Order: sequence, then C-alpha cells, then structure tokens
Amino acid sequence: MSPMIKKQIAKYFYLIIFLCVVVSCSKKNNQKNQFEKEITIKMVTHGQATDPFWSVVSNGAKDAAQELGISLHYQSPQNFDMITMSQMIDAVVATNPDGLIVSVPDITALKKSIVAASKKNIPIIVINAGSEIMEDVDILTYVGQSEYEAGIKAAEEMLKQNVKSVLCINHEIGNISLDQREQGFRKILTENHIPVKTVPIDASDPSETKEMVRSFISSNKKIDGILTLGPLGAIPIVRLLKEIDPEKNIKLATFDFTPEIIDGIMNGHIVFALDQQQYLQGYLPVVLMNLYITNKNTPAYKKLETGPSIINIENAQDVLSLSKKGSR
Repeated sequence: MSPMIKKQIAKYFYLIIFLCVVVSCSKKNNQKNQFEKEITIKMVTHGQATDPFWSVVSNGAKDAAQELGISLHYQSPQNFDMITMSQMIDAVVATNPDGLIVSVPDITALKKSIVAASKKNIPIIVINAGSEIMEDVDILTYVGQSEYEAGIKAAEEMLKQNVKSVLCINHEIGNISLDQREQGFRKILTENHIPVKTVPIDASDPSETKEMVRSFISSNKKIDGILTLGPLGAIPIVRLLKEIDPEKNIKLATFDFTPEIIDGIMNGHIVFALDQQQYLQGYLPVVLMNLYITNKNTPAYKKLETGPSIINIENAQDVLSLSKKGSR
C-alpha cells in the first residue's frame, strides 16, 4: 500500500471518528436547547439556485438542524452575484443570529460584511470557499477542501487519460475556489507540456454553453480532454459530447457530481469526477456551531477537509442512489 493511500485512509478514519464525537455530543446538548431560547443559525452561500451541488449542501445543513432541534435559515443569490450576497450577509448580521455560516468566494467583495459580523461577536464558520479570510477575521473553522490541491489531483487523474490538449470550463468567473482549482490543474499539465485553454461560460444558460463549446471544439480539433470546474459546466457538455463524440475520444472530467454525472461516468461519457462531499459542508458546520453555542466547544483545527476523492467507473454505482436521494 502506497504512503499516499495510507495517508488518505488515515485522514478519513480520523474524520469518521471526529464526526461520531461531534454528532454524539451535539445531540446530548439538544436536550438543553429544548429548555433555553431557540438557537438560530443563519447560512448564506454563493450557490446559484440552478446549481444541484448546493441543494446537497442545503440538505446537509437542514438535516443537522432538524436532528438538533435548532432553527436554520439558508439563503443564496439567484445568480453568482457578490453585491447581492454581501447585502444578504448584512441583512443577516442585523438580525443578530446565534451563529453565521458563510461561503466566501470573493474575499474582497465580502470581507466588509463578514468583519461586521465578527465585530458583533457573532461566531462564524466558513464553508466551501474563502478559507484565506481567516487571516483577517476570527472564525471557528473552515469546512471544505483545499482547492489548489484538488486541482493538482484532477490534473494527475487527467494525465492517466493520455490527453494532449485540454479545455477547462469555468462557470463562475471571480470565484476564488474555481480559480485555485484551475491554477493547480494548469500547473501540473503545463509541467507535462500539455496546453490548457480556459473558457468562461454563463452558467445560467446551458444551451449557450453547449453551443459555445461546440464551436470551440470545432475550431480546435486537437482538444481531447475537457475539465469542467463544476456540474453547471459538465451537464451541458456531456450532452454535447453524446452528439458529436459517440466514440468517446474526448475525455471529460468534472469537479463535483449529480445523478446525471454519475450516469455519465457509468456510461463512459465522463471519465471521473472529484468529490468534495458537499453534504458534510452543510451538515458539519451546523453541528459544530451548535456545540460552540451550547457548550463552547471549538474545533482543534482551522481547516476541516471534506475532500477531494475520485468517483470513477469503479465506485460510481455505490454513490448513485445516495446522489439521487440528495445526500451525496
């Protein structure tokens, strides 16, 4: 067994133990919650309404809140819109919640609003994007994956496909997490003398995305690999490739997954997906925040990583039913 595999096994073993402890402790504190004022946690993310990734995050948060008997309010902008998101955070902070859970895809745009929460002594947990904000704002912890390292892992997997020229699809320009994914991915491929071209898309218009990529591939015949930085890019492209590449010569991979992406993996239209276990990014922060509010427990580490791992033809079937249920 390689050292890397041993390291991954150890990481997830300790994560499982950690989960068992925090959930057990938090459920014990639930009895105390019933006799005190209702705990209210506000959660603001950048997840677009059409993005299936974020529905799983929301499911995790709501499941935890229901199990713990606390009040959770989840909201996000209709589109990737930092002005609207900052206004949402400001409005939430004005209500003085017991805790704030927030994603930070653009630190510059959201820092003022998050600092305002900190100044009011509202405990903060950051999820999914923007761990670097802990350099300027005191937060309890960050729950998510290291995006740059995830990009490196995606590149290492793509190299196994023997690609020669790769297209990268970015569905949220300005999202620091997607930028870091691309940077890690590009670094490894460039070192291996494989050119990478990044194309931004409008995630709200799948038809436009499909035609834009069709045109790009038509003009760049050497493209034999595509990495999408999320499902909003992957879904229209897998549909496109079914039309124009029935022999599956172009290797498509993606960050994150949905039931349709899992089907694509099982049918050979997608070679792999990177899994950051977004259900945990919703569930864990609610549990941790509840423990802090009721028992002043603080995480030992400033980063709690939930991924990445690889979903491919070997394990796709195992997560398909869970994905359809909305917990993976």
